Formats: sequence, C-alpha cells, structure tokens
Amino acid sequence: MSANLDRRSFLTHTAATLGGVVVAGGIGDGLLADMASAATGVNSGTPRIGGHLKVGVLSDVLSVSNFNGSQASMDASAFSRANAVYDPLFQMSSDGKTVLPMLGLKATPNSNYTVWTVTLRKGVKFTDGTAFNAAAVVANYKATQSPGSPVGPAILPIIKSVVATGPYTVAYNMVIPFSSFDVNLAEQQITFMAAPKTLVSGYKGLPIGTGPFKIVSWTPGNPTVMTANPHYWRKDSHGRKLPYLKSLTFVTIVDDAARNQALQSGSVDMIVTQNNASIGALKSIKNIKYRTDAKDPREPSVNCIILNNSGTLNQFGVWGQLAESYVAAGKPIPKGLQQAVLSAQSGSVNPSTLQWEPGRSGVLSDETIRQACAFAINRTQFLKTTGAGVGTVADGIYRTNSPYYKNPNYPNYNPNQAKSLVNAYKSKNNVTSVAFVMDIVAGSNAATQAFGFIQQQLAAVGITVTPRPVQQGTLIANVIQGSYDSAQWNQFGGVDQGLNYVWWDSVSATDPFPVGLSLTSLPAGTIIPGEVNFAHQADRTIEQSMAAALSLPRGSASSIANWQTVNSQFAKNVNYLFLTHLLTAFAARNNVQNWLYATAGDGVTRTLNPDGGSARWDQIWTV
Repeated sequence: MSANLDRRSFLTHTAATLGGVVVAGGIGDGLLADMASAATGVNSGTPRIGGHLKVGVLSDVLSVSNFNGSQASMDASAFSRANAVYDPLFQMSSDGKTVLPMLGLKATPNSNYTVWTVTLRKGVKFTDGTAFNAAAVVANYKATQSPGSPVGPAILPIIKSVVATGPYTVAYNMVIPFSSFDVNLAEQQITFMAAPKTLVSGYKGLPIGTGPFKIVSWTPGNPTVMTANPHYWRKDSHGRKLPYLKSLTFVTIVDDAARNQALQSGSVDMIVTQNNASIGALKSIKNIKYRTDAKDPREPSVNCIILNNSGTLNQFGVWGQLAESYVAAGKPIPKGLQQAVLSAQSGSVNPSTLQWEPGRSGVLSDETIRQACAFAINRTQFLKTTGAGVGTVADGIYRTNSPYYKNPNYPNYNPNQAKSLVNAYKSKNNVTSVAFVMDIVAGSNAATQAFGFIQQQLAAVGITVTPRPVQQGTLIANVIQGSYDSAQWNQFGGVDQGLNYVWWDSVSATDPFPVGLSLTSLPAGTIIPGEVNFAHQADRTIEQSMAAALSLPRGSASSIANWQTVNSQFAKNVNYLFLTHLLTAFAARNNVQNWLYATAGDGVTRTLNPDGGSARWDQIWTV
C-alpha cells in the first residue's frame, strides 16, 4: 500500500467519512423529514444573478495541490467543494435509479458488463482553456495508477484499463463483470475530471476543472474562496448562463454546535451537519429552513464500530508497500518476502501504551467475541442516549424499508448470551480477561458520549474496552493501515450496492493479484482482504455473492438476493458492530434560494441533490 494512502480515502458518496460515531438516518430529491413543505430549498422564481454564498462544512482537506478525482482523499465536505470546481461524468436522477448525462453523454456496456464505452460531450473546456476530451479522461485514469494516489487501490479491483477509442469516446475495461459501473461513474470520486496539467507529479498549483466555479485561494485551515467560471458551458432551462452566484466560499467548522451558531449569527449562509443534537437544535433557529435525508432514495451510511477481524495489519496493503521497490524495478517479488511480511503482521493495540504491538494477541479476530459484543449492545437505548431518539437503529447495511432488506438476523440485545460467549472464550483460551482498544475522535463530545455508552455495555458482560482518542485523520489512517483493534466509524450506503464492492472485496491468495503477482506460498484457499477492505473480513460467501450480483442486471431480483446474502453474512460473522443509520441535514438562511435544486447536463432533468452530504452549487442564488 502506498504510504500516502493514509487519510480520508473513501472516494464515493457512499461514505460519510467521519471517524466519530454520529447517529441515525439516509439523501436526494424532495422527500422531506421534519419539514412541512416539499418545496423547501427549491424555487421556481427568476434567479438573481450575482451574489455571494458562504457555506459551513465539516472538514478540510490535507492537501490542495492534489485535490482532484484521481489523487485526492475526499470525504463528504471534499465532495461538496469538488462539485463546485469539477463537473462529473454523470449524475443520478432524483429517484436514484437512472444515470444522467453531464460531461459524459452515455455509458453503454457490452453483453456481459466487462467493457463500458462512454461517449463524451464535445465543446467543453477546463478553466485553463484546455479541451475536455477522451485524452483528458484517460489522463485522469492514469493518474490514479501513479505512486501515492489514494484512488488507485479503490478502483484496482474493478477497473483493468481505460483507453481512448476515439476523440470523444473511451472504453473502461473491467476486472470482473460489473453491471452497475455506470453508477460508479456518477457517484465514485473518479467521476470528477481534472485538467491534465494538474495531474503531473510535482504540480503545486490550484485545482482546475470544467465546473461552475474556479478557485481563487485555498490553503488547508483557511476558507476556500471561489469565483464564478465566466466560460461555464451550462445553461438553465430558460437559457440563462450558470452559475447564478458570483462567488462561493467554504468555511470549515469542525464543532457541530459552533457550525449551528455560525448559521444563526449569519456568519455563514448555509451549513451541512451529521450530528443529531445539532440537527434537533435547528428547529429553534429563526430565519432558516432545513431538510434531512431520512426518506431519500439512497441507502444511508451506517454508524458502526469497525472491527479488525483478522487481528493483523492490512496484509494486502503492507505487502504492496514493502514490495513497491520490486514492482518499480520490474522485478518479481521474492516469495519468502511475501510470506514473511504477511506472517509478521499479527498483533493488537496495547491498552497501556495505546501502541500497535506486532505479535500481541488480540481478541477481535475471534468470531465469538465479536458476536458477544453485538449481543452486549442495546442499540435502541444507544439511539435514545446518544441521538435523542432521532433516526433509526441499524441491524445491517440496509434500512428496513429498502428493496435490499431481508432480516439478516443480526444479534439482538442479549447480555446473558454475551456473557456466555465471553466465558466460553476465556475457558477455551485459558485467559482471565477479554480486552481491546477503541479509537475515537479526540475532542468530540459526541464521540466520547458514544464510547462511554458502549464501554459500559461491554463491561457488563466482561469485556474491557480502552479508548484511544486521536485526531480524525489519525483515526482514519490507523484503520486504513490496519494498526487498530476497533474504531468508531461510518461508511457504506449509496444508490447502488455495487459502490460498496471494493470495501468488502477479498482475493484468493493463490490467484494472481491485479498487478500480476501472486502469493503462491500461502495455503490453498486462503482469502486475503483487499487493500481498502478496512475490517479485513475475508469471506468466500460474501465475495461470491457480490460477484454474482454484479454479473446480473442492476436491480434484478437475483442481484438483490445476492446482496441480501452479503448482509446476512455480515450479521453472522459480525464484521462490524452496527448501531444506527446516519442522518444528514442541510440548512440555509432565508436569503438563500434554490439550494436543493440541481439538473443534469440538459439543464432540465432533476438530479439527486444533495447526495450523501454533498451538493451542487450552480443553480443557487441569494437575495
């Protein structure tokens, strides 16, 4: 794994990408929760041209110079910024079912979904004046394959190559049949097209896209200041040039209460929040409107405790990092090195030093302890305690009203069963205690409260949990690198489950890796988690079910049945301790108009907006 893959490398709208546990919910077009009018945030009047908008978001990026779809590590707040600077290849329709054109006009698969041909829009230019065309799309893909790109590991399991088949056509060649890849081209980070000159090694300038705004100034820790792109290619349904706004500024406000206060005082015009307490407090702020995503046509992200199922560092990633010099030199990696690297990485976090110790015995690689943890947590009470009862309890990846949902039989609260499993583990392993460490976001009251509840519940069944408070970037780095026992987490969801494939993918140790290497010294049948399979779960049934689902038409009964099997396996293996579904809210002062409206490339067809905590900005105006 590249040493630079160490931050928010989640890459899709499916990931809320906060290290801390928030609580409850799901995002899209027009179905409201907590609001009486379906027109909230949507205006049909004549827009005011000009005006300024200041938006309070949850987080900043760590580097501006590589802020693009190929090289950036994007969370939800980064997606919001990206939607201002870049145009996507495609967008999803407001019902979450149809892929709509933007820079791409259409995406067509071959008969078995192993090749997707994309026809591109002509006449579009980046803000530096260079043309958008097939060569630019190929350049963006090739940048994902460069050393240090955080995007490469997340598309390596699905994209084999991208080639130009004409000046305005490209072919995406897939690793496996992938029936929903067009959704990835709308929802995954690779949808954002950056100017080719920004993709070269050593580029230190500002990001450049074809989008409605261009960046004036931005350094991490400071506001992102943007101005309207005077040569933007899009118009609205009345032929008016977009965007309406003259300028757009993003301000990072990490603390949820402070973000609400900024909205109330007018120091920002609009905010996004994913904290239930702050969402509840929006009701008491005058002169604003807000909207949650509780009923939107996409699966919400899931609040959970992610568990290091294998009790090892990320084998696939560590192997790749140490073998990088061999790959760069074009030499085969010694099998002895492969085996030695993999076998040396077992361990756990020492509760006394809070440091990862190779060779230290961990407990979460044992399925019975993971099951005991699930039985020990009263998720309904957790929701009441940490989320004021707002939202829904999660028993897996899907909401109960989802077409994907079938009762997965996730362990229900049963402390007696939890105690029995803990005692059986102690007896079998001749130990007197069961303990592990949980990473939480330092300085977050919500994270501390959530941890306190879980710690108390597990202590009641004989499991000791020690907190490791760290900065959000460090928490995410620990999980990606595998140097953790457990961590507060939220991820997954989206308009199609194919978006989650890479997070759960595993590979056979005896099959060639995508880069053409193999670990033939491992026992036959060994399954190794993929590089971005952060829980390190390796389950043949999950892998086979996902592959089967992706070889079938998207949304078909057979495809859905296979995704239901995946969810049931998660419940059986307890790869994650599910808690609640994530709730996201956007709120704006009354001077902000049309803030929940966006259209596809035709300027007419309404799209899914906001989407997973991010939004489009070209059809907003202020009064």
